[in-house]
Amino acid sequence: MRRWMQRTVVGICAATALMGTALAADFTHCAEALQEMELFTGTKHGYELDRAPTRAEAAAMLVRLLGREEDAKSKIYPTPFQDVPKWAAPYVGWLYENKLTVGMSETKFGTTQLCNAQQYATFLLRALGYAEGDGYTYQTALDYARTLGVIDAVNYDSGKQFLRDQMVAMSYTALSREVKTGDGMLLDTLIAEGSIHAKKAAHTKAIFDDNNAYAELKNRKQDRSDTLTATVSAANGTEIAYMGKAVREGDDLAAELRHADALIVGIYQKNGERYQFANGKTQKHPIAAPNTIPVSAILDLTNQNDTYAYSLVPSVLNRTLKGDVLKQVSYSAKAENGGIGRQTARVQMDLTIGGKKDTYKVEMRVQPNDEQASLFVPEGMEI
Repeated sequence: MRRWMQRTVVGICAATALMGTALAADFTHCAEALQEMELFTGTKHGYELDRAPTRAEAAAMLVRLLGREEDAKSKIYPTPFQDVPKWAAPYVGWLYENKLTVGMSETKFGTTQLCNAQQYATFLLRALGYAEGDGYTYQTALDYARTLGVIDAVNYDSGKQFLRDQMVAMSYTALSREVKTGDGMLLDTLIAEGSIHAKKAAHTKAIFDDNNAYAELKNRKQDRSDTLTATVSAANGTEIAYMGKAVREGDDLAAELRHADALIVGIYQKNGERYQFANGKTQKHPIAAPNTIPVSAILDLTNQNDTYAYSLVPSVLNRTLKGDVLKQVSYSAKAENGGIGRQTARVQMDLTIGGKKDTYKVEMRVQPNDEQASLFVPEGMEI
């Protein structure tokens, strides 16, 4: 059991307090939020998040994110396309009229053809005010969307088929990003234009505002030293404790957890390169920007007395652990000394070990130290 628990804490540590990489998950909560704001309607069969979106569906979503659905439906915009159904004609027509889309040929829009992540990233960049040539081309749209925080390690998985699940997650995320003009989030723009009713967007806006405020604190350059602790507790009383440390110097970082002097998890970032040690191996990982919790992974977020309390989607970490085991995931962080100070992550899971199902709890804490230490890398590890 101890070996299983150790492998479990490796995944949890990498994906929570030590800022590892999480993978795509079920984004029903994003679809519900978009529907509440009248930006996503689903189909007669429901949200259908488990299938790929068509080009027509992507076109409709883009028009809504641009705040132009009412304009699109207010008049007929002619197009040369002969394959556009009646329901999609206003959206495709408006985009064609405003030179935001072209067809697959002179007479075919490709309505039923599947929309891929690259195409949709281009749509979202346009919604934020970035036309092709504004720092990106169609070929580099995914990378550029990633630099803006529209795409992150949670809402898009390059190794998987692009589904409506990812489409709603990326759309939801785009609403939280700043528009090209610098006039705030896309959501704020749509509310100011009257395209979204402020009351219907209130809960989502509060989450975005608090998460962006947290990100600003998290990204402030602070030379600091922290003590890390983690405890895995089983229902039968078995408990394993881990101890570690984290040191940050500007953009550079070194953090690790150990058990009985054995290195379990380590993250090392220097000169723009990031490496992660887990399961006895060191691998290079991309640095996400901005350094914050992806909004599509947040079920709820509150900020009271400068403490940010997150409730996260368990399935985000379930994919990292290769199993449907996590049931509750929460994270809290205290704003202190102009940055983020004390942090706590808590996870509850159900595991079957030796034919018996039990509940296990993991708690991780970050406690700032008074003295600044120096960056470190374990001896013999090539970084």
